[in-house]
Amino acid sequence: MPIPRTSFRRRTVLGAIGGTTAALLTPNAPAQAQTSPSSVAPGATAADQDRAFFGAWDAMAGSWTTVGRLNYAAAPTLAPVEEAVKTGDYPAAGQRLAEHFAKREARATLPFLYNGTFRPGLVPLFIDHIWTLGTGEIYQDVVTVGAQDSVAEADVTDAVTRSFATGDLIFFLMARNKEPSTAVFHSRTAGSGAPVLEVARADGTTVSFSPTADTYIKAGADASHNFGSDPGLQVRDEGTGAFTDETRKAYLAFRVEGITEAPKSAVLKLTGRNATTNEAKKVIVFQSVETFGETTRTWANTVQNTFSWQGDPGGFTWKGPAGSDPEYSYQLPRCYFAGPMADAYRSSGDETIAAGLVDLLTDFVHDADGYDSTYGAGAFPRSLDTANRILNLVYAYEILRTSPSLTVAASTAILRTLEKSGQYLAVATSPTPNWMQAQKQALAEIAIHFPEFAASPGWLTDAGDFLTNQLSQALYPDGGYAEASDGYATGVAGTFVGLVNYFAANGHQLGGTKDLGRLAHFLADENFPGGWGPGYGDSGSADRRPLLATLADALDDEELRYVATDGQKGTEPGHASVLYPDTRVAVLRSGWRPDASYLRINADRGPHSHPDELAVTVHAHGRQLLPNMGAFTYSNDPRSNWLRTTTESHTTVEIDGKAQTSDSAATFDLFATNAVFDVARAWSDATAGVRHTRSVLSVHPGMWIVSDRLDPADTASHTYRQNWHLLPDAHPAVDATTKSTATAFPQGANLLIAPARPEKLTAQIRDGYYSPAFYNITDTKYVTYTRQGPGPTVFDTLLLPAPEGTEPRATVEHLPVAGASDATALAIAFDTHRSATYCIAHAAPRGALQFGRYGFDGTLAYLGQDRQRKTWLLQGGRQLTYKGEVLVSSPTPMTDVAVLLDPRAATVAITGSQLTATTDHHAAIRIHAPWARTVTVNDRKAPFARRGDAILAAAIG
Repeated sequence: MPIPRTSFRRRTVLGAIGGTTAALLTPNAPAQAQTSPSSVAPGATAADQDRAFFGAWDAMAGSWTTVGRLNYAAAPTLAPVEEAVKTGDYPAAGQRLAEHFAKREARATLPFLYNGTFRPGLVPLFIDHIWTLGTGEIYQDVVTVGAQDSVAEADVTDAVTRSFATGDLIFFLMARNKEPSTAVFHSRTAGSGAPVLEVARADGTTVSFSPTADTYIKAGADASHNFGSDPGLQVRDEGTGAFTDETRKAYLAFRVEGITEAPKSAVLKLTGRNATTNEAKKVIVFQSVETFGETTRTWANTVQNTFSWQGDPGGFTWKGPAGSDPEYSYQLPRCYFAGPMADAYRSSGDETIAAGLVDLLTDFVHDADGYDSTYGAGAFPRSLDTANRILNLVYAYEILRTSPSLTVAASTAILRTLEKSGQYLAVATSPTPNWMQAQKQALAEIAIHFPEFAASPGWLTDAGDFLTNQLSQALYPDGGYAEASDGYATGVAGTFVGLVNYFAANGHQLGGTKDLGRLAHFLADENFPGGWGPGYGDSGSADRRPLLATLADALDDEELRYVATDGQKGTEPGHASVLYPDTRVAVLRSGWRPDASYLRINADRGPHSHPDELAVTVHAHGRQLLPNMGAFTYSNDPRSNWLRTTTESHTTVEIDGKAQTSDSAATFDLFATNAVFDVARAWSDATAGVRHTRSVLSVHPGMWIVSDRLDPADTASHTYRQNWHLLPDAHPAVDATTKSTATAFPQGANLLIAPARPEKLTAQIRDGYYSPAFYNITDTKYVTYTRQGPGPTVFDTLLLPAPEGTEPRATVEHLPVAGASDATALAIAFDTHRSATYCIAHAAPRGALQFGRYGFDGTLAYLGQDRQRKTWLLQGGRQLTYKGEVLVSSPTPMTDVAVLLDPRAATVAITGSQLTATTDHHAAIRIHAPWARTVTVNDRKAPFARRGDAILAAAIG
C-alpha cells in the first residue's frame, strides 16, 4: 500500500532549535537524548533481533506476541514474508524480504553525501579500508618500487591542473599495503635521483621542477623528530590498526611557475627502492593542500587525514586514530564511501565493488550494533552522523538490492539498521538548526523510501511538519541565518530546496518555501560579486551560483536568477547594499555585476561564529582583497586554533591580545545607503572593558574609509592592534614613512591600506594562515597597526582598490577638528588632480564641526573634487559650509544626501534614499550652484528654483 499524498502545513513545533548553544561537528558534542518504546539488549542473539524486527507470532492464540517493525500490508509481495514469520522461519522471512526489495520498482533517492575529492582510483582503497577525511589529501596514483633503485612515475595531472594557478604543489606518500618493509626515495638533497615534477604544457613544451622542500614523518618514539635533513624519504606501514610505531609518510613541495593554463600531463618522478625485502612495494601518491615546513614537520605536529586498516581482519574501527582530526571519528561512520562505490558498481557491474561495499556496510553494523541498547548501530555515534549516514545507506541499498553480492543476512542487517535509525531520529533532539534539519531530512527519506516499515507514515508526518516549520525558527526576524557561518547557511538552504523537490517527486508537498525565499535572499545579499560566498565563521569560500540557480528555479525568483547568472538572466535586485539588523550584518556594494565593489561588516554570533566582531571583508575588481581566513580543521592544532579562536586572525581590532566574546552586546546604530555612497556604523562590547565602534563610508564605485574608535571604561593603558588580512599571493609592503600597506598581486587588482596619523602607529607585517576550505591551509602575511595608551583611541584608514594595470595611490593626513573632541578628520590626496576631505563624528555633534576650511553639523561629511567635478556626501546634518559660506542647507537632517556638481557641464545631480523632488522653499534643500542649468534627483531630471546663488530641487521625505 503506497504512502498517501501528504501536504505539510505550519504548526507549532516543540523543542529547542534556536541554534545558540551547540555547534555542528563540535568535537565534544554529546550524542543526542533518546527514548524508545522497546529495545534489544547489547549482545542479543540473532533470534532476538529477528523477533524484534520481523515480529513473533503465537499460532495457538492467533496473535502477535511481539509486534515487529514491518507493515506486511504495505505491498502484496510482503505476504510471503509474513507467512514465513508466522511459522517462525526467520531465514525464509529474510529471503522473501530480500526478494521483495530486489523486485521492487526502482525509486529515486536523495543525493548521497561525500566529504572529499573523489577519483576512480579510490574505490580499491575503500575496499581495503583506506579512507581520507575531507579534501585536504587528494588521491593521485599508486607507484611501485623494487629491490633496486628505479624511477617510479606517478600521474599527477589532476593535481597540477587543480593547482597551477596558485603555484604551490604538495604531495605526500604512504604505503599501499600493510607489510614490514620500507620504501626509501631519494630526497632533494641526494646526489642523484632527486624527485622531479615534469609538466607538459598545453602547447606541447615540457618544463621540469625540483622540490623546494621534502621530509618524512615517523610515529612512535620518533613522533617529535624532524627528518628534513635526511637524504632519503621513507614510507612504511604495517600491522593492525590505523598505524604502528613504525609507520612513516613522506612529503614533497614544489613551486610551479610559468604554467598559464591546464597542462596536457604531469608526472612526478621518484627514484627509490624497497630497502627491506626483495618484494615489489606499492606506494600511494596523494596531493596535499596543506603547506609544511621542511625543518619543522613531525608526526606529532601533523594533522593527518588518511589512514589505512588494509589487511586488518577487523577492518575499520569506525573511530578516529590517535592524532587525527576529531572529525574523523564522526565522519567515517557516515559511510561517505558508499555513494561513490555504489555508482562505480552501477556503471561497471563489477561485483567485486558490490561485495566490497557490502562488506564495509555490514562491518559497520557489526561493530556499532552494540553501541546503544535501543537503537544499536542506528544511533552511532551521534544524531548528526546517523542522519548523514542514512542518505548514503539508502542510496547504496537502492543500487545494491539487485546485486548477487548482497546476501540475505546483509540485506536484513542493513534494513534493520535503517529502521532502528528511524526510531532514533524520530526522538533525537538538538539545539542546533542544521542538526535538526539533517535528522528530519533523513527521517523523511526513510519514511518515503521504505513504506514497508510500520512507523513510516508517522515518521513522514513528523519530519514533514518539522521541516515545514524549521526554517522560520532557524532565521532571525530579518531573514538572516542563526548560525554565523557561510557554509552552514548555504548547506541548510541547499538541503531544504532538495527536500522540496524530493517530496514533490514522491507525491508530497513540503511547506516553508516562504522562509526558504528569505534565507535565499540573505545568501544572495552576502555573496561576493562574481558568485563566491564570503566564507565567514567555520567555513571556506566556494562558488554559490549553482545553489542560487537551484533556489531561483524552485522559488521562481528572477532576482535570485540574476545573482546566480552574474546578470545574464533575471531581474536585477531592487537594492544593492543592505543591513540585517537582527543578524547584525551589513553589506555595502556598488552593484551586482562581477566587477562591483563589496564590503561586509559583521557583529554576528551563534554556532560556528568566530571572535570577529566588526570584522570587514572586501572584494573589488573581481578579487578578494581582504578575505576571511577560514577555519582549517576542528583539531586542537595551533593553526586551526589561531584561525577559529583568536581575534588576531580577523580583520578587526584586537584589544590587549584577548579573543572577543561574540555573544556580547553589539548592534548597528547607523546605516544609510543610496546609489552614490553607503554608511554603516556598529559597536560591540566583545572585549570586556572597552567598547569598539567601527564606522565605514563606502564611496562608489569602490573606496572605503574605516574609522575605529576604542573607548575603555577605565584609565589604564591598553594595547590595540588593527589587523588587515590578505591572500597568500598579495605580497604586501609597508611604506616606512606613511605606514601605508600596498599589495602586489602578480595579476589583477591591488589594494592600498593607508592609515592616518602614521607617527602614532607601529606597523608590522606578520605571518598568518589562510584556509580557503576545510583541510586546506597555506601560509600568508597580514599587516597590523598597533597603538597603546589610556583613554579613547582612534584609527582612521583609507582602503583604496585599483584594477589591474593601475596602482592605488593616496596619502592621508590628519586634520584637527574644532567643536568636538570625539570627531576626526582627514585630508586625502589621491593624485595631483583629485583630493578629498573627510570628517566623522563618533558621537552626536552638539554644533558645527570645523575641519580644514569646512564646517558641518552632522555625523559624516566627505567632500571630494577633481579637475571638473565636486562631490559632497553628507549624513545626519543640516548645514555644510566652506570658509563660512553655506554650500548646503536643509530644514531637516539629511539622512544620506549626495551632491555631484559639474560646473563645466552646468549640472547638479542630487541622490538620496529619502529624497523627493520639490522646489518648495520651506522644505527643499538649498545647494550653492549659481551656474546650474540641469538638475537631476535620483537620476531623474527635475525642475528647480533659484534663491540667490542656491538652487532648490529636492527635500527629505
